[in-house]
Amino acid sequence: FDWPTVDGALQKVEEETNELLEAIRIGKAEEMEEELGDLIFAVVNVARKLGINPELSLGICNQKFINRFEYIETHLGKPLEEGSLEEMDELWEAAKRGYKSQA
Repeated sequence: FDWPTVDGALQKVEEETNELLEAIRIGKAEEMEEELGDLIFAVVNVARKLGINPELSLGICNQKFINRFEYIETHLGKPLEEGSLEEMDELWEAAKRGYKSQA
């Protein structure tokens, strides 16, 4: 009971995403929780098909988030609660560009 290529697993991610969106639209917490679990499971299956460790990928993502958030804290020039979403988004994008050029 498996797809021969990653394409089937990716289609399942799309299907589960749509089911989560529908559960959100309905607004039932229990269904949202279940559908989110299904989506996470489907994404882990994509990682398996690609030969990627999903926990390692998540750890890399978390560190990337921390680095970008720290960049915002350092460069905003005021407390976070005083910064606008637009200001923080500009700094987020600057952090993304900076880290990509270092890679």
